[in-house]
Amino acid sequence: MIFCFRNILIIFLGIVLLFSCKNESKRPKEGVLQVVEISDYQYSLEKLREEFIKLKFGMFIHFNMGTYYEIEWVDSGKDPASFNPKKLDAGQWADAAKSAKMKYAVLTTKHHDGFCLWDTETTDYDVASTPLKGRDIIKEYVDEFRKRDIEPHFYFSIWDRTLGIEDTITSQDIVLIKKQLKELLTNFGEIPTLTIDGWGNCGTVWNRADYDEIVGYIKSLQPGIMVTDHYQVQRVFNRDRGGKGYQMDPDSREYITLKEAYEINDFLHFEEPLGDWAWAPEDNTYASHQGPTIQSKWFWKESFPTEELMSVDEIVNGHLKVLGKRNCNLLLNVAPNTNGLLDENVVQRLKEVGKVYTP
Repeated sequence: MIFCFRNILIIFLGIVLLFSCKNESKRPKEGVLQVVEISDYQYSLEKLREEFIKLKFGMFIHFNMGTYYEIEWVDSGKDPASFNPKKLDAGQWADAAKSAKMKYAVLTTKHHDGFCLWDTETTDYDVASTPLKGRDIIKEYVDEFRKRDIEPHFYFSIWDRTLGIEDTITSQDIVLIKKQLKELLTNFGEIPTLTIDGWGNCGTVWNRADYDEIVGYIKSLQPGIMVTDHYQVQRVFNRDRGGKGYQMDPDSREYITLKEAYEINDFLHFEEPLGDWAWAPEDNTYASHQGPTIQSKWFWKESFPTEELMSVDEIVNGHLKVLGKRNCNLLLNVAPNTNGLLDENVVQRLKEVGKVYTP
């Protein structure tokens, strides 16, 4: 009798353990982002788009090697030691965003020259080779914004002038790009969107096969992420830009439609400073955001502390209210200075916006 009871007990415990292990395999370990098949999740792209549009107002943060060279596109060969923000405080950025009632932010984790704001295994042209060695800028960014209930999102340039990812992307380039994306998307928690730049619109040749491979890999790392590629909206308006500085359409077409761009991208990015055409259309129904600059350029310039900023009226009435009727968020760029702080005029302007803006 005792023997039978013991056998029954062992079998029962075995079933409990098996069930527990099975469930445990689906439960993410603390601090570890699980790599899973997309089919394991019931993410609805339309639902993600709906949630994205509810954010309404975000902060675009151009902070990278360009901050130190009075130029928008830094070339290769720069000394990492020149990147030296002595008072860097991502909490100050987040406080400013909170004061304006922003709900998300997008940080330039890597721009066209290839400087990485994180300690990457792929290159020495990164923050670990600067006077900030030992600090994790991206972790500070995501932590400080999350503390204030503001979603941290990423920007990533495919074009890399230091590692030579230019012109046609090779299979070796794709391996390297994937390594960097894996570091970004497995070490900093859930990232709602990734904005891709420098691919077709400058520096590199875009094609659908490479895009599908890279974006497919991104979504294998984070099934709930949405991806946008700057080039797609620019393809739509190919006639207006005259092809200057950009790859002509890879399919040898005069232009694609906005609907076709939306079928490639999870949401659309309208890069407002490129021209009047780079606005979300009045009849736009596609989940989008539009990115102007509160200052005159993307990256910080010595003139910024005293120059005229975008006015409160233009931000609130000329953008937020207008774009809100076009299914489009406002992603307002601010440029931290060489100390790693937002200039006081920007901080004050964002506070003024928050006083009159009602989401």
